[in-house]
Amino acid sequence: MKSNWIKYIFIIFIVFILIFAIFKIKQDEEEKKYDLESTSNQTEKNKELKFGIARL
Repeated sequence: MKSNWIKYIFIIFIVFILIFAIFKIKQDEEEKKYDLESTSNQTEKNKELKFGIARL
């Protein structure tokens, strides 16, 4: 009977680790998206600046 409890606790522990890993991966993907968007905005601003200087 005791070994059954150990199995259940182990399974619950593994499930929590999987949930945490999935959450962490999703969070990292959102940060990468945000970094990509900010980088693209910066390059657009740099292009506008260069074109503005070239027109003068």
